[in-house]
Amino acid sequence: MSYEQEEEDHYGPGYEVGSYTKDYNDGPYDGESDLNVNSNPEGKPRILLMGLRRSGKSSIQKVVFHKMSPNETLFLESTNKIVKDEISNSSFVQFQIWDFPGQVDFFDSNFDCEMIFGGCGALVFVIDAQDDYIDALMKLNLTVTRAYKVNPNIRFEVFIHKVDGLSDDHKIEAQRDIHQRANDELMEEGFDSVNLSFYLTSIYDHSSYKKNLLQTFIIDSNEALDLKLVRGPSDVENDETTFKPEMSHQIFGENESIFGYQSLKINLYYTAGKLNTYLGMTYKAEVDPKQFDGAIADNVIGAISAKLPPGYMTNLDNFVATLNKEQTFKPFGNLLSTYSINKGSATERHFQLYSCTIEETGFRSYHERLQTFLLWYVDAASFIDVDDDRWRFYLIFEKYPYDGGHRYFICGYATVYLYFAYPNKIRPRISQFLVLPPFQRLGLGAELLNVIYRSFLKDSNILDITVEDPSDEFTRLRDYVDAKNCKKLPSFSKEKLHQGFTAKMVDEAQRDLKINKKQARRVYEILRFQATNLSDLEEYRAYRLDVKRRLNIPYQKEASDYKKLQKALNAEELRSTLSTSSREQRIENLEKQYQTLENEYRHTLERLAASQ
Repeated sequence: MSYEQEEEDHYGPGYEVGSYTKDYNDGPYDGESDLNVNSNPEGKPRILLMGLRRSGKSSIQKVVFHKMSPNETLFLESTNKIVKDEISNSSFVQFQIWDFPGQVDFFDSNFDCEMIFGGCGALVFVIDAQDDYIDALMKLNLTVTRAYKVNPNIRFEVFIHKVDGLSDDHKIEAQRDIHQRANDELMEEGFDSVNLSFYLTSIYDHSSYKKNLLQTFIIDSNEALDLKLVRGPSDVENDETTFKPEMSHQIFGENESIFGYQSLKINLYYTAGKLNTYLGMTYKAEVDPKQFDGAIADNVIGAISAKLPPGYMTNLDNFVATLNKEQTFKPFGNLLSTYSINKGSATERHFQLYSCTIEETGFRSYHERLQTFLLWYVDAASFIDVDDDRWRFYLIFEKYPYDGGHRYFICGYATVYLYFAYPNKIRPRISQFLVLPPFQRLGLGAELLNVIYRSFLKDSNILDITVEDPSDEFTRLRDYVDAKNCKKLPSFSKEKLHQGFTAKMVDEAQRDLKINKKQARRVYEILRFQATNLSDLEEYRAYRLDVKRRLNIPYQKEASDYKKLQKALNAEELRSTLSTSSREQRIENLEKQYQTLENEYRHTLERLAASQ
């Protein structure tokens, strides 16, 4: 079919927002008569529909929102006006679509970029794929750069339209070409941070339009969630006190996304000491099931509240009122250590570390609130069975001045389980370990780990201390702390390190620091790497071989198992039962493993050097 007649139109269900002058063709844009700042008094979300004339913008709108037959769009009249269409299918979905004629001049002094782009949630730019789209790309670039300067939060969607008349190969090539040209031009002008989304569209399959519009209702859950630890009322409105989750898949699924809302903000606030909790959310629009084939919005509050203990608040004023009770809060348990930073300066800060059990008065309910932070920062987090009396808890608080006195601010915590070690020893295992984002990179993680160590050092019943499924971040912290502590042991002197890993190192690390054999070996490799002269090729080679001999142990076991199976199975059974690595593969894998370890060890040694 020919798309010569597929032009912009004005809508009966909507209403006009002024007009161009009668000689609008290539004439000036009369912004004052076209747009009025009060044309959206209710502040509804706004989608701008832009593109060159005859690109098919208005046909899209008619087919998607007004159920016009695609064939009827052939008879739409051209429009010389900006048209605002109200989409109000329910009390939940209410937004506006502003359809702009193709000849809008952004450089006209009457075009109010601030007013038009400032309140915009998304901008849809339509390109006719059957036409020469060079001019359209130039207009796209001008539109996006102008809009982004005013409002960097706009979502930019590019509809490569009228593709029903193209072959599959032509569609793919058009999308690739437009995508590359548009992004290259933006990068050349320094707008590489702008994100454009591209879609192949046709009014003869308008389900694709609904799908594209539904994309505007999909929110990154990590971006949507704002966490706060609130000391006083001013913190509630202070963006500097907000911190973000590292993950949210344990609440919102593997994609870490929320469906059904535009401009969604979730507020999960805690008072700094008592951890009284507030949960709320705001959004500009919610998806309408009637408009989008029964699609319903995710139950955000329900998903989060299911993990919160009873007593959380949904009224922000009530939450703020509880801040008056913060002055009565005191940390739980026994004070084990104090820690200060920036001593003697105006930014001096003081921290206290405590240990306690679940039997401490009031701690059970406090821990229920505290452990909810794990969901956002510890992968595969699970809440522990606190009724087991073998759990031990370690907490960090900042003691800060407030109104002439002092208050306490939770900074992080760890849990340790006391396992039995045959025949009559105890092996503590660090299970959960978290320093909250506002307090990271202050040395608190190392201090907390050392406090845990010291709490067990003098107990002769403790065999050694292990860690449950450590993250990469915790492994780096543990390596740093253990290496720093082991450097003080005689068996880890530079001279002894060059003699290789010994039983004395294992015994001394276990006796004096409660470090287990596996971790002692890792610390040995870190410190021997530090003691190795890398310029001495033979010394460096001896170190590499020492590490690789350890790494090769699993391959040696594999070879031993293979020999045993050779005796028990025929050749065909052996091939189907066991897949062994070739010598070349084994050497390649060993080298990769070694290089990974060396990089990790270098980072640990850099931190050790910085701490001197």
